[in-house]
Amino acid sequence: MAPQPANGPDDRRAAPPGWRSNALFWPFWVVVGGLLRLWFRLRVVGPPPPPGGCVLAANHTSFVDPIVLGAAVRRRVVFLMTEVVYRSRSLGWFFRWNHAIPVALRGGNREALRTARAVLQQGRVVGVFPEGGLSRDGRLLLGSPGAVSLVLNENVPIVPVGITGAGAAFPPGSRWPRPRRITVAFGEPILPAQLDALGGGDRRARLQAATRLIMDRIAALSGQVSREAELAGLAAPPAGAPAPPR
Repeated sequence: MAPQPANGPDDRRAAPPGWRSNALFWPFWVVVGGLLRLWFRLRVVGPPPPPGGCVLAANHTSFVDPIVLGAAVRRRVVFLMTEVVYRSRSLGWFFRWNHAIPVALRGGNREALRTARAVLQQGRVVGVFPEGGLSRDGRLLLGSPGAVSLVLNENVPIVPVGITGAGAAFPPGSRWPRPRRITVAFGEPILPAQLDALGGGDRRARLQAATRLIMDRIAALSGQVSREAELAGLAAPPAGAPAPPR
């Protein structure tokens, strides 16, 4: 891919890893994957992500989620993550080494999204946690339309992923991981045509519908009900209730 202009995406993060980086990364991936399978009894189920550019969208209950998800995929993943996690003392070096893309919590992330799109256009894999933050109780949070907007016009599939057990194995605030089983479940890809059919011609409605669809798929893979479905259930009138007057 041709170099991006100076006012485009971050060239360093958007650039594919060189041979030196890969020569170090893949032995590291094998060793870390083996340790995760030994300590956490890591189990991977479901179809592998498709070839070419795609987005992995997973739930987020532990700071170890990016490493677990990265170890479950036989492709190198570029993660979008909050600046807090990106600059963490324990794992920040790993995220910087893999050209992870930091995202500000209060918006203003146009450059980050442009960089992620450049990665996808190269046929690579981007990982996102569409809840936009870490769940402290293990339950799904509402999906962030900002994370989903990344792929609506990129013509790439979204692969929903459910991670279970990570919150118990390495909960927020814990200093040491616990030997608990972690399972990474990959769902069937959500194809661009499915996203294009959502919400009619209204981009905002399409974005909301796409977010709901992705979160519902993640919920099913992680054995939960999405927060969007819960709120829709609360808003719906009880069965047999009379229609409101007009």
